[in-house]
Amino acid sequence: MQISSKRAHSQRVSKLRVSKKTRKRLIAYLLLSPLLILLLMLLVGLLGGIVQSFGYIPEFGLHEFSLRHFLAVLSNENLLASIGQSLYVAIVATIVATILATALSYALVITGHNRGAIFAIIKFPIFFPWMVTALLMIDLFSGGGLLANIFKALDFKAGMGFLNIILYSPTCLGIILAFVWAVTPFMAFFIVTIMANITNTLSQAALNLGASPRKSFFFVTLPLCFPAIKNVALITLVSLFANYEIPLLLGMTTPRALPVEIYAQLETFPIARRPELMALCLIMFAASLLMVTLFYLVFQRKNINLKMPSKRI
Repeated sequence: MQISSKRAHSQRVSKLRVSKKTRKRLIAYLLLSPLLILLLMLLVGLLGGIVQSFGYIPEFGLHEFSLRHFLAVLSNENLLASIGQSLYVAIVATIVATILATALSYALVITGHNRGAIFAIIKFPIFFPWMVTALLMIDLFSGGGLLANIFKALDFKAGMGFLNIILYSPTCLGIILAFVWAVTPFMAFFIVTIMANITNTLSQAALNLGASPRKSFFFVTLPLCFPAIKNVALITLVSLFANYEIPLLLGMTTPRALPVEIYAQLETFPIARRPELMALCLIMFAASLLMVTLFYLVFQRKNINLKMPSKRI
């Protein structure tokens, strides 16, 4: 009797464990279902764009698969200039914003302002839409903006000359400044938490062992924060490369950034040339994918292995 009761008890316990595992799996699947649905929609749309880029759109009377649409797009000099401009702006803005966000995070941590009112004020640009950011830049740097009126009142001609190269110029300085102003707090928001934990533990231990603040930062804090910095920089890079509003409002009319060029072609291309537009979109997707792949290959290691100097730190 005792043996049978123990077997029955063990069977009930095993069933309860199985039911708990089943519930956990079911909850995980339910939580993942919105992501899976969005991923499926993305794959369906991407597959449709790929098919259309080769010229197969039966509803428009196009039934022939061909590479001539890609060749027609790639032979366009304005397109190549647009790709180069988008890459240049995204890479420069990401590098500058990453450096500023890392320095800002460290300054907030060592001064104890990584929480509270000051950090909340610094996060304000995160909540501004891209269009509002562009309008603020126009109000600040345009010929009739705030800085222009100040320079005119001071008769500062060099300042007026500097304003002429910020907006709507080949330097794309206005676009880069707008991007840096908008994404630096966003990047610092992710970096500051990890940096605060490291600074309060391992970095403090290095200081107690005789390391200088500079070497504690470069040999302890920065390498341990690098995975977070790398991930947020990748997100920022892809986001800036595909941004539309700021290059539209602050950039030149020609060459235009790649997203602006795609939207302009959408309005001007006839239906018969829709495959060229789909090829243009696919080229932008391939450029983003290539950029992510190169970024991963360059920073494929999880951490930076910095060698400590042999002498006492």
